[in-house]
Amino acid sequence: MKKRTILDFLFEILLIAVSAFLYALSFPSLWSDAGWPIFALFSLVPLLYVIDRSPWSLVWLYGLLFGSGFFSLFNYWLSTFHQLAIYLCGIAKGLELAIVFPFLKAAFKSHKRYGFVIQALAYAAYTFVFQQGFFGYAYGQLGSALYLWPAAIQIADITGIWGVSFLAILPQCFIAYMLLERRETRFIVRCASAIVIAWILNLAYGMATISFYKDAQPEKTVRIAAIQHDSDTWKGGYTQYLHNFELLKSLTLQAMNENPDLVIWSETAFVPSVSWHTKYPSHQATAKMVDDFVQFGLELDVPLVTGNPEGTIKDPAQPAFLEDGSWNRIDYNSVILFADGQILGTYRKQHLVPFTEYFPYQDLFPDFTQFLLSHDYNWWLEGTQSKVFEYDGYRFSTSICFEDTFGNISQAFVKQGSDLLLNLSNDSWSKAIPAETQHMALGVFRSVENKRSTVRSTNSGITTQISPLGQIIDPIEPFTASYHVYDVPIYSQEEFGHTIYTMLGDWFAIFALALSASFILLSIVRRRAEAKAFPASKSELEEAIR
Repeated sequence: MKKRTILDFLFEILLIAVSAFLYALSFPSLWSDAGWPIFALFSLVPLLYVIDRSPWSLVWLYGLLFGSGFFSLFNYWLSTFHQLAIYLCGIAKGLELAIVFPFLKAAFKSHKRYGFVIQALAYAAYTFVFQQGFFGYAYGQLGSALYLWPAAIQIADITGIWGVSFLAILPQCFIAYMLLERRETRFIVRCASAIVIAWILNLAYGMATISFYKDAQPEKTVRIAAIQHDSDTWKGGYTQYLHNFELLKSLTLQAMNENPDLVIWSETAFVPSVSWHTKYPSHQATAKMVDDFVQFGLELDVPLVTGNPEGTIKDPAQPAFLEDGSWNRIDYNSVILFADGQILGTYRKQHLVPFTEYFPYQDLFPDFTQFLLSHDYNWWLEGTQSKVFEYDGYRFSTSICFEDTFGNISQAFVKQGSDLLLNLSNDSWSKAIPAETQHMALGVFRSVENKRSTVRSTNSGITTQISPLGQIIDPIEPFTASYHVYDVPIYSQEEFGHTIYTMLGDWFAIFALALSASFILLSIVRRRAEAKAFPASKSELEEAIR
């Protein structure tokens, strides 16, 4: 084996930097509000080549460097969220990939000829595993970069976004393999042909699905007015809340001229809590604002869906207001369906944003907890149920902001009977159109996976309708106060049923995880057995490991 030099190390660092930059270009970014999906089909080739060729002693370091570099470029807008957020995200994702890269290398080494397939499955499994739990983060996964190509992503209604990511990474794994290994022409042609056929079948399925839904007749059409009031709802205080309310009322009244069936406002669009202050009015001005909201809702003559914090009694044995002047109250980030002068239903956010909305390790890290609280982070309680609202013969569910980046949440909504998906978001704080578009791009997959229409109502963008095919319809210009009324098709559950993804959820990701892990474990067992059966010199063993 050729002895490695410092030039090899520098060359690999250069390839990692090039790959991180090209990969960032695949997504909405500093350089393009929409992104260039074409880069998603080859930007990871240099990275995979480095993983496959580099020694085990360095591959973790390359993961650290790529993760920190890419996410600093990709999530640059986090710097407006908090001055430390961009650094913490880069470090966290770097550490994550420092763990993942050795597994990607092990997957490549797990099979002499078809290790690149196992590596592609391992990549799909990685994107699934690291979206679980408190630290779950869906942004930046390969498949979501293809959100502008409807024909390429329809397979998500079978495999979820994981199958799209697998198909996008597979040819790149193969090209990296071919750059590193010498194989006979027949093998190369056979593998390349199989990959091309897989993509042809994927596109054929996509076009057939698009044709089917274009010709399909919806069971009914619901006119939905989505209001974008262009005001950062993180800004608190009575004056700001009143200002937001006046904006929302004005835009809603304009939208009513187009005879909508339903009006939706964004996440926490109306504050204070309607459920709390109608029961326990505690402040004259606040109580009046809630009374005005109730009166406005009565005058609309159509239901209103809005983000609104839900305050509930914390200790049922105590009164609402304690002797020390504090409230006996707990809060949820929630959505209410308001009609006929009352709250007809409430959904409580199930997947809270880590650190800013929720931190489960307060007892373990009290100093860090106080640091977070001192930076004006407000924590909520987690909801535990997937709510399906029903009104006027149709059923809908409302993910709140960050939640539509996770497929299992929308899948649960639809599996329980939702005909329509709504998303209520606040991305105004980012002050960046690419940040809002990255969020929307993930929301596209929720419609495709479940073949349900989505309407997004945001405070600053991207407010839009997304068809069951993932087509983005008539978006409102970001960072403008406006509204659109969308005619949203609802298809018969009896005729169209549930997609495979809706029925089985993340089966493909679990399959990819099980298969790639099995090959890696079998490879380790096989190598150990061979080492015992055929003892080799130290240099031979080192070369075999490499």
